[in-house]
Amino acid sequence: MADEKPPCVMCKLIRTYFILAVPILFIMYTKPEFTLLKGLALTDIFATAIGALLVATILWKAYQEFWKPKRDAAKKNQS
Repeated sequence: MADEKPPCVMCKLIRTYFILAVPILFIMYTKPEFTLLKGLALTDIFATAIGALLVATILWKAYQEFWKPKRDAAKKNQS
């Protein structure tokens, strides 16, 4: 088993597509009614989620670019 090759990139992409797209297509085809979602503005919820992810991404990149290098340099100087 140690000599098995890892799956190719295209195989991973196809698997991911099937895992994500097939259930979405099935839901679109059957058009079930979700009583839980009635009365909710899904556009507003989605826009809020995208905004929160944007802020989180900016904060993460700022951490990686500014704070982490300074912390690593301080640790290196202490050693």
